[in-house]
Amino acid sequence: MTAGLAGLAFFTSHSFWTWAAPILIFIAGSVLAKFAFNRLASPLEKQRDLEDRVRDPPA
Repeated sequence: MTAGLAGLAFFTSHSFWTWAAPILIFIAGSVLAKFAFNRLASPLEKQRDLEDRVRDPPA
């Protein structure tokens, strides 16, 4: 309940951070996911991922 109210208060305030924060969180998550994949994936898994992207490029 408290988290819901905090989220509601955050999104009803009309400030710059209301729009910037979700975008920054998305960018940070994407960068962290890419870093984790490159660090943890085997070379074979990276090659398969690249082949899959060439066959079916992301929209």
